[in-house]
Amino acid sequence: MKKCLSLLLSILAFLCNPSGYAQNNHRIKGYVADSAKIAVKDANVILISDKDTLHTTTDQDGYFSFKKVKGGSFSLKVSSIGYHDFTGNYSLNQEIKHIQLKRDARMLKEVVIKGKPNPMRIMQDTIEYNAAAFQVLEGDNMADLLKQLPGLEVDDEYNVTTMGKRMYKLRVNGKDFFTSNVKDFIARLPAEIVAKIQVIDDYGDQANFTGIKIAEPIKLLNIVTKPGMNKGRFGNGGVNGGTNNQFGIGGNLNLWKDTRQSSGELSYNTSNNGAGTAQAMAGGISHADEINKNMRYGINYNLGRNRNAFANEQAIETLNPLGTFYQKNLSTGETWNNNHHFNTNFSYKSKKTFFDGNVMVSYNNSENMSSSVNNQWGVIKQDLENVNRSTNTSPSINAGINFSRILKNKKSSLSGNFGISSSSNHSDQYISTNTRYYDKVTELLVKDSLLNRNLFTDNNNQSFNFGFNYSLGLKKPKDTLARQSLNLSYNLSVGRNTSTVQTYVIDQLSKLPAFVDSLSTDYTSVSVNQTISLGYGYSSNKMRYNFGVSASPTMLSSDDLHLGQKIRSNTLNYSPRINLSKTISKSKTITLNYNGSNRNPNINQLQPVRNTENLQNIVIGNPNLRPSFSHNVNATYNYVAAKTGISLQTGLNFNLTQHEIVTNVVLIPDTLNSLKQETRFENTNGNYRLGSNYALSIPFKKNKYSISWSGGVETSNRAVFINNNKRFSKGINISQQLNTMFTSKKVSAGARVSYRFSSNNNVLNENPIVNVLGQVNGAVFYHTHNYLADLNGSLRFKYLTFNTRMNYSFSTNRGDRVSDNFKNVQRLALSLSAMGRIKKTYYIDIKTSKTINTGYALTNTNPFIVHASLSKRFLKDQSLSFSISANDLLNQGNNLERFISGSSIVDTRTNQATRVFTARLSYNISNFGGKGFRVDPD
Repeated sequence: MKKCLSLLLSILAFLCNPSGYAQNNHRIKGYVADSAKIAVKDANVILISDKDTLHTTTDQDGYFSFKKVKGGSFSLKVSSIGYHDFTGNYSLNQEIKHIQLKRDARMLKEVVIKGKPNPMRIMQDTIEYNAAAFQVLEGDNMADLLKQLPGLEVDDEYNVTTMGKRMYKLRVNGKDFFTSNVKDFIARLPAEIVAKIQVIDDYGDQANFTGIKIAEPIKLLNIVTKPGMNKGRFGNGGVNGGTNNQFGIGGNLNLWKDTRQSSGELSYNTSNNGAGTAQAMAGGISHADEINKNMRYGINYNLGRNRNAFANEQAIETLNPLGTFYQKNLSTGETWNNNHHFNTNFSYKSKKTFFDGNVMVSYNNSENMSSSVNNQWGVIKQDLENVNRSTNTSPSINAGINFSRILKNKKSSLSGNFGISSSSNHSDQYISTNTRYYDKVTELLVKDSLLNRNLFTDNNNQSFNFGFNYSLGLKKPKDTLARQSLNLSYNLSVGRNTSTVQTYVIDQLSKLPAFVDSLSTDYTSVSVNQTISLGYGYSSNKMRYNFGVSASPTMLSSDDLHLGQKIRSNTLNYSPRINLSKTISKSKTITLNYNGSNRNPNINQLQPVRNTENLQNIVIGNPNLRPSFSHNVNATYNYVAAKTGISLQTGLNFNLTQHEIVTNVVLIPDTLNSLKQETRFENTNGNYRLGSNYALSIPFKKNKYSISWSGGVETSNRAVFINNNKRFSKGINISQQLNTMFTSKKVSAGARVSYRFSSNNNVLNENPIVNVLGQVNGAVFYHTHNYLADLNGSLRFKYLTFNTRMNYSFSTNRGDRVSDNFKNVQRLALSLSAMGRIKKTYYIDIKTSKTINTGYALTNTNPFIVHASLSKRFLKDQSLSFSISANDLLNQGNNLERFISGSSIVDTRTNQATRVFTARLSYNISNFGGKGFRVDPD
């Protein structure tokens, strides 16, 4: 009886006070990251409650968890080497936000990392490289480090690509860095200040705030500096003079202290480039800073003034169903350009509110004078001489705001955006064209025709966009750090374009202009694009996905006021919305994205008026064009082995376009039994592209040796209209590349072999072919093979450095009727350079190269180039230097190249002075964290 009574009392106690027992089963979860929002692994986490003290560490992705926490409240203490400790007080029912650790420069100064560092780490949306695992020498810049990283490529112009995607945006420690342009800084920042390099799939600041990541991301490069290196001064200044009327003076300075960034630049340079005068003047100033911990602003202004003379020649072979066209073109001229650009931005971010806005204003005006001589033979024999003088003025203004608000229940959010833009272009143009027609059989001159005309063009564009997204937070899943929601979004974009063209033909006898009604227009087009989407989203530490559906109605109207013609078209497209990112394990991630987008025809493609700027290629718009709709799918898989450093990055992409806007090239006979070209525009279906790319990297001996294999395979189907006949061409493009690399403090060497094949390289529907008077377009698809082998090495002693390189390339084009002059091109380039130091402050630099060219349609030359320089450095840190240099001592410079453009093979040479002697006095500033760093020029 007593036992039964005791049991009954226990049950009553449980019913009256269930919370006391529930406390035994509380689970606490959290996430630890640094100021750059990158996970901190192996951080110590101590939980102290009134009844217990528990300890754990964060995992590879920065997450921690405690089970069976007792008591009503508790405190957390988080610590990790190199960071300030974090302490916070919480209740059991309180949600733990992301814990952010701030770097402690003083602690890490004494830390020496021993053992083998992991070169790569893969996380959700991020691939991270550990700079300590790669060879960084004194004087290396950021680009030297990036070139060693698996999956990244850096070209001679400092363009950075990863898995075929160009990287434009740069951040340092997770924050915008001056212009935020990758190209502007990777050659100027020292590699020695870098702790980590991160390649991030960036969905934008607004998406990072709300956690709703739906759109396709861009690739962002984030540099994490070593402790104490988040501040510095860098820049340079100098004056130079030399032969070819050469003179230059200028300087730039950047002041950086974490979020406070100020910069200024002013320069002037002039010289004779071989074709005439080349002048460039540039100036700019910018400043960005935090008002408080939540608000930030930025402002910058840039101006430029350029004058450039040019002279070039081209040899072109074009294949067409009618036969082969040959052209040789010589052009000379001079351009002047002035531009001004002003930009200001403001942002606010708190726990519940995000807001940013920006205003951009620009003004450009330019003048152009050019003359060209074009000789054609083959199917058409014609000579054309053209003189073109024009002035252009283009002002524009753009403004936009984005905002987000976390609602009261902390699960839901509301976001919106608004933007306006206005731009215009006014052009006055004088064109004089002299055409000489020849008999097709005898090739004797039949007629000499001269046409002079003035064109006055005004284009105006205004646009407005608005959008919002409402995210309804659903009941939390079992994972307390996960989030699920229903998302409703709407986007509206309205654009209005007007174009007015007045054409006057100048009478040859009276020299008076006469208005030509048939070649003039007054045209307006209006487009309205809408997208409404509904989807479901889920995100956790290892999985994020969004699934939904979108409807995109589009209205396009065009009014030709001159002809009194009005056309309206309406389209409606449906498409799914897919975004998936999953961390399979600590070293494996997979992503999948789909997006659909409308593209409206531009006003030049719509207006049904003959554009006669080029009399041999008259362009006529099509007012019945419909907007195109593109379906894009891409997927990635990334893997890295933590112990060995072996990494694999793969990608798969697919593109299908409905109602794609393509050109219809029509060759029509003229009154002299010759041919001329008209280009029109059509909508077509059937264009698609399916491709994959991959990069495998295998390091050895702590990254001293590495082998990498990268490449891609693509198949495509492209449509071309020739003489109103639609033609499809299916083709395959293949690229393969094998690299080996060895790096040490004294010796580095590399070897590369690559092969590229293309059986479908007609880009007629993607880009203009060649801006050449009389250029004839075709529909023949070449089979192009490119082979390349490259060897390079560097040997470094205390006072002397040697660099050598051998590069061989071979290219062959195969197709019906390809002439021998355009079939095969070979180039062998050998180079050797040496730089030595004498008595600590004197430096001598000698560079030599020999290039052997064969197969070009233009005159083949085999230049032997010799550069030499002698410099003296001053001051304790050698930041002041005086140098004398000689460029191309033997005056054998040759700017010769070949490229495939559509159905044309183009050889081009640009004439410019290459033998130049220069004297220069310069001062360089490169100080970070209170320490000077040398950055050697490439």
